[in-house]
Amino acid sequence: MAKILSLRLNYKDKFLDYAKEGKEIKKSFTVGSNKFMQWQILDPKFPDKHVLVKKKGGEYVLNMLPGAKLSVEKGGNSVDANYLKQNNLLSMNELTLKEDMKGTLSLAPDWEVEFEYRTPWVVVLTPEEKAIVAQYARRARPDAVARFNRTVILLVLALTIVFSIIFELFLKPEYKTQADTISELLQSMEQKAQKVEVSKLDAPTTGYDVPPPVEEVTGDDAAPTTGAASSGAARPSGPSGLGAAMGGFDPNAVSAAPTISIVTVATGFAVNRPGGGRPGSGSGTGGSGAGGGAGSAGTVFDPTALPVSGDVGSVATQGPRTSGSLTRPEGAVGTHVTGDASKLAPSGKAWGDIVAQQRIEAEYRQMGLSTVTEASIGTLDEAGKAKYASLKDQVESRKGQIETVYREMQIRQSVSFTITIFVGADGSVRESKVVPNGQYPEAFVAKVKQVVDSWRFNVREAMPYQFRMRAG
Repeated sequence: MAKILSLRLNYKDKFLDYAKEGKEIKKSFTVGSNKFMQWQILDPKFPDKHVLVKKKGGEYVLNMLPGAKLSVEKGGNSVDANYLKQNNLLSMNELTLKEDMKGTLSLAPDWEVEFEYRTPWVVVLTPEEKAIVAQYARRARPDAVARFNRTVILLVLALTIVFSIIFELFLKPEYKTQADTISELLQSMEQKAQKVEVSKLDAPTTGYDVPPPVEEVTGDDAAPTTGAASSGAARPSGPSGLGAAMGGFDPNAVSAAPTISIVTVATGFAVNRPGGGRPGSGSGTGGSGAGGGAGSAGTVFDPTALPVSGDVGSVATQGPRTSGSLTRPEGAVGTHVTGDASKLAPSGKAWGDIVAQQRIEAEYRQMGLSTVTEASIGTLDEAGKAKYASLKDQVESRKGQIETVYREMQIRQSVSFTITIFVGADGSVRESKVVPNGQYPEAFVAKVKQVVDSWRFNVREAMPYQFRMRAG
């Protein structure tokens, strides 16, 4: 019988679980620190997901993390890395597994995996065991109580079906259509409708007394008065003489000015481009004037001199939970409200030093190196395909670091990035272009770029590579 691949997970030299070819191991077998993995490695430095074993060219390949410890026996003899490389068994971080090989791979401190090809064992039953299986493998014959219960259930089911048929054919009442019901409802409403007459109500009285009519004094008893005296005698009564003369206005009943909330909302701001000056500087050639001074002879628009942003910390992005108004209040006391001024990185634009990124990209183009994407690896020649396939696998094993940043910063939305890395001949990332495909907090985007810039790969030549990253 052919041997099958068997994996054994140990923690501190104690057995935890098996994984066998054909059952747990199909085309590949993935482990990780994710709680949904079958083998969860409880180590914060271990990737969220890592393809431990995968089938390649009809054989299984063991995928090792950088710096992992490996011990291998082939044909019963212990071999080293040089022997494996000379026999084309070890390439980069991939070990081709043969049937005469077994060994141990260290995944993390205190975590290791043993791999070996084993012959599956088959249980051979003795005649006594076969007799026991034959005795208890068939269903027991029902007794009298079980037969009675089954008969009652079948009878009740048959009567239910018969009653349902009779109800549908003969006993089901006829329901009126919706149109008939609505027409009858309208008729009943018209019959019950009554004419309602509203009695005339007296006009509401105001809180001020109506001034009495001025009585004119005639005859000999009338004393001569001046214009001022006449107006004083005709002054109406009320809460105050001046208020009554002004149409019932009482100046003593005036309340204080209402207090309103003034909210400044940040709708956008800009900063100077590199090399641009502040607006209104007055410098320039040709017909430029004093840069905003009165009586200037002329001005010239400078597209590089964008306005400098003000104090963003005093701008409110969330106002009070009150209804607003488009009319500017007059004569009210204002309370200025400030709020959270958290900023979002713009979508579709690379984060970081754009000048340095463009310089590195131009340098790679001068070297005749074009950026290779995940989808275009298959179009390369055999040598290029092997190099970029190895780089892609190394990138996939490091994506868990970005997902760890996503979880630590508690981003409450799904995120997506288009990341271009310029790998140097020593394997380090010389520069990276991190382009967010959406508006995410600047601190999160900066942290993602910091993680990408810290990567180091097992390569021996400069390689520009672009991939997509999703989380959440």
